[in-house]
Amino acid sequence: MLLHKGVQYERDLHGIWIDRYFAEKQGIDVGDNLSLICDGTAFDEIVMGIMENPDHTYFKIDDTYTEPDIGAYGYAFLDSGDYPGQDFQFDSMYIDLKNVTNQFELTDADKREIEKAKSEIQELFKDRNITCVSKKDDGGYDSIHSDLDADETLEIVFPCLFISIALLGIVSTMTRLVLKQRTIIGTFKALGFAQETVFIHYITYSVVVCLMGCITGAVAGWYSLGIYIFDVLKLYYSHPFGRMELSSRVVIVISIVAAMSAMTNYLSCRGILSLRASEILRPEPPAMSGAGFIEKTPIWNKLSFASRWNIRDINRNRVRTLAGIVGVMLCTALMLTAFGMDELNKGVENWKYLRLTPANFEIGFTAGTDYNTVYDYSRRFRGQMVEKVQTDVTKGDEIGLYYVTVMDKGNLYMFQDGDGNFMNLPEKGAAVSSKVMDEMGLNIGDEVSFRIPGVRDKFKVRICDVFKAPDEQGIAMKREYFESINGEFKPNLLFTNMTVPKRYVTEREEILSVFSKNEYIRAMNLKRAATDQEVYYVMTIAVMLGIVVMYNLGILSFVEKIREVATLKVLGFSTGNIRWILNQQSIIIDGIGTGLGLILGKTILIFTMDNIDYSTDFIYKISLKPYLLSVFVSFVLSVTVNAVISSRAKNINMVDALKGVE
Repeated sequence: MLLHKGVQYERDLHGIWIDRYFAEKQGIDVGDNLSLICDGTAFDEIVMGIMENPDHTYFKIDDTYTEPDIGAYGYAFLDSGDYPGQDFQFDSMYIDLKNVTNQFELTDADKREIEKAKSEIQELFKDRNITCVSKKDDGGYDSIHSDLDADETLEIVFPCLFISIALLGIVSTMTRLVLKQRTIIGTFKALGFAQETVFIHYITYSVVVCLMGCITGAVAGWYSLGIYIFDVLKLYYSHPFGRMELSSRVVIVISIVAAMSAMTNYLSCRGILSLRASEILRPEPPAMSGAGFIEKTPIWNKLSFASRWNIRDINRNRVRTLAGIVGVMLCTALMLTAFGMDELNKGVENWKYLRLTPANFEIGFTAGTDYNTVYDYSRRFRGQMVEKVQTDVTKGDEIGLYYVTVMDKGNLYMFQDGDGNFMNLPEKGAAVSSKVMDEMGLNIGDEVSFRIPGVRDKFKVRICDVFKAPDEQGIAMKREYFESINGEFKPNLLFTNMTVPKRYVTEREEILSVFSKNEYIRAMNLKRAATDQEVYYVMTIAVMLGIVVMYNLGILSFVEKIREVATLKVLGFSTGNIRWILNQQSIIIDGIGTGLGLILGKTILIFTMDNIDYSTDFIYKISLKPYLLSVFVSFVLSVTVNAVISSRAKNINMVDALKGVE
């Protein structure tokens, strides 16, 4: 234990050591006298210390809680000599394996060693009702790792997209900056400034601007989303060393962005400085290219002038066009990923509690409750009995801790396939969840084995079907099949639509928990709050980055086409016609980028949700809403930005635009 205040525990020392969070919430301090009841015996103890224990990092006192409520209940340590009852018995044993050196990040060798010891212990006590739980399967350890894995997945996916879009914005911004100062660079060269001096000037400027933006973004992220997620996690985990720290990855990302900015300016300046000063001082000549593929086909003669002009412009400026498509594609992919995550996360509530388990109440029974007792409750509340246990499922060398579910007849606990269609469990055999099938490398027809805690024999079942489960991954079978392989049906759950009094938990020894559907939904929504906030944050940043990238690329394109636009005005084209020609090209580029972005976004969405938590799964059939929202936002941004840019055609300085390149 970690002592926060008071006297360190030593063997045979009298007194009690109290959980810090419970002590703070209940106003308990060192030296206080507590009146306690244990095993029906009342006694008093003096608080000797306030402490924390790592086994209670993620702490639910029992199954009457759907999620941790730190401080509402607590734990305490008492020397065995102070136990007030008559018959003191230990109910658990901790075993430290000498060949396992890691404590949190277990290696594959550590896991193999743990599984080996676990199998030996299970074989030694196979005739006893003993549960052996390895560290990696402990609820607290598993919960922390699941959240860390989810955060790590988000840290990979979204930063990569953000950085890609940001780098595209940096390239377009810095290229535009250098082109805008072409005359100044030519003047520097004409006055005799060394190339290194010009390089240092523009590279320093770009790096300083990028560093200012990166640092501002890091600070904003720390005090907005960072603190919010940290505060949410503190509701679920008690950790004495829990604090926010600056990750080295932030420094790496800032360094990459700054280096990319410096490289962009260097290449842009080098391209200009390779020319003579007289050439630099003149406006850049338009890009030249030969006839494109379409121009050689009969279709060309049937196209309008605007279409021909845009096709030729795209052919002459392929890099710029590709950058525009990639920018729109990444922004659309980011938005579809965010909108899709939002819909899938919110859809779990309806999928699990309205379709798969439509029962209004769930009764949990204590271990050892006999079948007749549960059956009587099922008759009284017209419910469906289910036996669900967590145990090791093995196939050859593959082993995993999963749920084994045995179903009695009823329609309050259902299963669906990968397409979201309701399915029946096999008559002869078992069904496996899609997630377990992938993790264990199973195929239809394979045999897996498992052991029910307290039962000596192992059971072998054949996999005959696959189902999708939002959580609690494992295998499921009908009661009749389980009994046909000599299994004894011992239901520990009852699902019912009738109202079950909550007081049963305290009044009846056989009842462990009573949960309503609304309690589960409320707990799920609270747990999902941090993810929802991350999604909204991503949506906002996606829109902001989209505006910046589209505006910069649009301005860069307009500057490169300013001579052509001026020529069109000289030829008598109205401002409205010119704006339509410019917007037509933008619509084509945005359309291609949006289409590719939807494909990329769906791929990123599936990858993200598949890796966000190994115990959760989804049916990846999102509605048209995320697609339409992504297309709508992308096109609204594009049309708005291009409308602003094309409006500049009205105020072009004809003399400056047409002079210099005869």
